[in-house]
Amino acid sequence: MNVFKIESSEPVVSEKHSDAYAIQMTLRDSVTLSGTGLHSGRETSVAIHPAEPDTGIVLTDGTHSVPALASNVVDTSRGTSIGLNGDRVRTVEHLMSALSGMGVDNAVVEVNGPEMPALDGSARLYVDAIQAAGLVGLEAARRPVVIDEPIYVHHNGSFILAVPAPHLSITYVLDYDHPLIGSQTASYIPSENDFAKEIAPARTFVLYEEVAALLNDGLSRGGSIENVIVIWQDRMSSDLRFPDELARHKIMDMVGDIFLCGGALQADVLAVKSGHTLNVEFAKEVERVRANKAQGDLF
Repeated sequence: MNVFKIESSEPVVSEKHSDAYAIQMTLRDSVTLSGTGLHSGRETSVAIHPAEPDTGIVLTDGTHSVPALASNVVDTSRGTSIGLNGDRVRTVEHLMSALSGMGVDNAVVEVNGPEMPALDGSARLYVDAIQAAGLVGLEAARRPVVIDEPIYVHHNGSFILAVPAPHLSITYVLDYDHPLIGSQTASYIPSENDFAKEIAPARTFVLYEEVAALLNDGLSRGGSIENVIVIWQDRMSSDLRFPDELARHKIMDMVGDIFLCGGALQADVLAVKSGHTLNVEFAKEVERVRANKAQGDLF
């Protein structure tokens, strides 16, 4: 069962701000979600707590903590995993996407288990929990991640290109040699699209031909038609929530993965057939470019 609860002694009301891009945000109250891990098949839970300004997103097992940054990613096979105390927390991308999409700059994420709950295979229930907890503005200016030069990463015909822009926009091109998928293109602009309604509900998908190999690799033990769209040559395991749900899911993953660059990215991003590995490589490149610039500014 997928559940979430709020830890609060006050009414939960999200605050509105005249310029949401100017103020750092955190949760008003802590919220806990629980469910089955997609890959481990184990029951797991995650508590998202409010945090002070300039904390960023931090993962903790209750004893050790690590910033949710691309430089701390240890694996990108069928999901994004962050290293924590010699171990790893799997499939952080949906939670990171929900935090980014809802404008949360600072949070401490306490993980009880080897990975995040899969929930329904999308970021929707994470978003629901964040909305139920409410957001509050902090007395600190938001520090967006700004690039002043194009950034390009590529591998085997897949690529991501980002160019400087005042706000984020993502265009994703999906291309599968499959009769039910083919080519799809979807776009997301936070100032124009409702993340909670248009991106967060898009679910994970897998080709039926891939299932056996995933299980042999010790992955997807918690996968089912309740949290994954399984695609056969002639049918899918459930009706789609959007005609382009698969491309929207890729955008949802990307929103979470690029949030690992250290904050809210401001850039126009074009992604063609990218996945977690390339997304994280891109986020690391953004980290590297920013670090080099910061070092140069010291001299």
